[in-house]
Amino acid sequence: MALATAPAQAAPAPLVGVGSGRCLDVTGGSSANGALVQLWDCTGGVNQGWEFSAAGELRVFNGAKCLDVPNGSTAAGTRLAIWDCNGGANQKFRLNSDGSITATQSGLCLDVNNQATANGTAINTWNCNGQTNQQWRTGTGNPGPTCTVNPVNPNASTQARKLLCYLYSQYGNHILSGQQESTWIGGPDYEINHIRNNTGKYPAIRALDFGDSKDLASRAIAWWNAGGIPMIGYHMGAPTKPDTYEGTQMSVSINAVLTPGTAEYRSFIDRLDQSAAMLQQLENAGAAVIWRPFHEAGGTWFWWSKEGGGQYNRLWNFMFNYFTRTKGLDNLVWLHGYNGQPQSSFYPGKSVVDVGGADTYAGNGNYDPQNAMYNAVRNIVGSTVPIALHENGPIPDPDRLQSTGTRWVLFGTWHGEHLTVSNSISHLQKVYNHSYVVTRDELPNLK
Repeated sequence: MALATAPAQAAPAPLVGVGSGRCLDVTGGSSANGALVQLWDCTGGVNQGWEFSAAGELRVFNGAKCLDVPNGSTAAGTRLAIWDCNGGANQKFRLNSDGSITATQSGLCLDVNNQATANGTAINTWNCNGQTNQQWRTGTGNPGPTCTVNPVNPNASTQARKLLCYLYSQYGNHILSGQQESTWIGGPDYEINHIRNNTGKYPAIRALDFGDSKDLASRAIAWWNAGGIPMIGYHMGAPTKPDTYEGTQMSVSINAVLTPGTAEYRSFIDRLDQSAAMLQQLENAGAAVIWRPFHEAGGTWFWWSKEGGGQYNRLWNFMFNYFTRTKGLDNLVWLHGYNGQPQSSFYPGKSVVDVGGADTYAGNGNYDPQNAMYNAVRNIVGSTVPIALHENGPIPDPDRLQSTGTRWVLFGTWHGEHLTVSNSISHLQKVYNHSYVVTRDELPNLK
């Protein structure tokens, strides 16, 4: 889509304010009639994808809604909203050669209120004046997010940076849907197909586990190439013990694991090398990964947490340095996940953690937002780091997430009955078709 005097049908694209560098955005991602438009960081979401129709409408949400001057007002200062497209004169706009957009009924221009540049600034109609707060430029497609967030790996790849920026842009505004695969219940797509068949949607995130499946790389790459985000964990068996789920619960001396020359050290390095080789396959394919090792920190059922926070943090830092410095893995966004009772002593620190998190498995059909657990993590990692519900059974109700200010950036529903029994079909349909929930088709281009 290019700025021109005669608009034509085009693919949805962002409208970027020249004076702010931020995008024309439907507040909260809501597609409800009357949802207001504002200025916001460009995320590539469908609530920022605009297209001019042949009739002169400015459509959004893949053409489902129109920009609307409420009540047909011709007064300067009227705040703009969206509404069902009805062909009315108050839904007709003209794209001008100087980058301004005129509401044809009133002759007024789309105006960023008071020339402000902050997120959340209102978009009104106002007397056309040629200033940059009334000028817009368009992208050629879904641009992906841009931001100034620094990944914990200073050499992070372009894709990892885009992924992290996107997570920051959605934090508090939306929640990304995620689903853990199993490989033994009707094949690795069992859970994905259950969601697709019952909701018509795919989750934004496919979660995989290297402890369950050593051949996951091809599925993670395919998910990335299809426009999704892979999230990978590793139920690593205690070094020198079986590399199985049962092995994760066995005990081992962490001092021995981190002491060169010991059998435990050699076993640990071997398992790090195997998982690094898998992650390298994804990097070679241009894929970024949410990497969540040593999860459920503080839960003494796994060997990595059995000896307290100090030893846990030594393991985390060793892996971080080994993967980023020795192995040169630059495609990872590092997610640190607590169990359901976060403890500050098990936090390795913001210098080695991109995204915080916690998990819990509420009873079947309990769609509680888990606000207390969210706040417990927030009190440890701070108010700016995105926080993930990295594992769950029942998916928190999106309406309750919003009403309680529980700002999980993503959920990661566990496999099998944690999906199919803990969540009713009607609840899955609500979640996956909710304006607050991001599905795979709504992700920006992160490549």
